[in-house]
Amino acid sequence: MRDFRRWTLALAVLVAWCAPVRAAEEKKKAVPEDGAVQVILLRHKAVREDLKLTDDETKKIHEFTNAQWKKAVRLEEMSPEERDKGYAELTKENERFLDEVLESAQRKRLNQITLHVAGLLWLTKPHVASELKLTDEQKEKARKYQQEARAELEDLLHSATTADRHAKLKELRETSKKRIFDLLTPEQEVTWHELMGPPFKGELRFDEVAPD
Repeated sequence: MRDFRRWTLALAVLVAWCAPVRAAEEKKKAVPEDGAVQVILLRHKAVREDLKLTDDETKKIHEFTNAQWKKAVRLEEMSPEERDKGYAELTKENERFLDEVLESAQRKRLNQITLHVAGLLWLTKPHVASELKLTDEQKEKARKYQQEARAELEDLLHSATTADRHAKLKELRETSKKRIFDLLTPEQEVTWHELMGPPFKGELRFDEVAPD
């Protein structure tokens, strides 16, 4: 349970870096980031309410994410090659699930919410970087900021209490925003705000993402 909370925190709350997350036994494990962030975000009530998802859709989301988590756990016991192949398949399954459950407008809104929540990570995604017309220098600077945020996330994962995590998370969100606008030009900032769409005012809670 503790590893899952750390995994979902790393994925769904703010930074979601595709990076090793230190488990309780101090053994590093790779996290399948692509596609996982958004399906985990759907476990949060605030996100589902923003998307206006039904109870039936909510049930499907929980069943699917529980199954995906079990698959991810099993992959950790496999070889690096098998694990990479398995994570690639999980990514495809996540994308298919999102296409099946969400309407086009809901998928677009989920993309916007993802930018609000994991903006610094998504900044270097090919389609986002293309829309922003990031230069090679900006991409390199963004990757540097991502590495710094990864280290800060490690500190957050080791916070002793939920209250500490919430306080640190708030700081990380503000720091990430500053980093984003530090590297964007005024013109790119306009495009960035257009990509994000309306503000996401919901609260992401750690206790909503643990498996059933």
